[in-house]
Amino acid sequence: MSLQPMPLDDRVAVSGQLTAADMKDVAAAGYVAVVNNRPDGEATFGQPRTADLQRAAAAAGLVFLDLPFSGPRASPDQVKALAGLLAEREGKVLAYCKSGMRSALLWGAASIAAGKSLDEVLGAAARAGQNLDQVGELMVALAQASRA
Repeated sequence: MSLQPMPLDDRVAVSGQLTAADMKDVAAAGYVAVVNNRPDGEATFGQPRTADLQRAAAAAGLVFLDLPFSGPRASPDQVKALAGLLAEREGKVLAYCKSGMRSALLWGAASIAAGKSLDEVLGAAARAGQNLDQVGELMVALAQASRA
């Protein structure tokens, strides 16, 4: 893998942008699913297309969940979708965006919706190198809205 995954908990890790060539390594590392949180065309050049990543993930035997969003603008439906993947499928999940921050935010909201405290989420994210302090209230609001 071109990037090192940053574990948030025993099942979910985040990373920066993955490539199609990374998907075999992701599967070999024991992950069963990949979650994309980066919209196509966000970078002017050099960003792999989601369709190419999705094909490579399928060829490697990985589930591919496409939940792109810009900045901190995740939706309650995206929180529900990630929570559903984690509830319905056993095994490790690798979520990616440009740096891992958006993926950590989405994981945080899904984790709060599943019963973790904000402090637990912030601590786990910090241990993974992701500072979510500025989006704590947003994660709580997304978690609440996803349960409505």
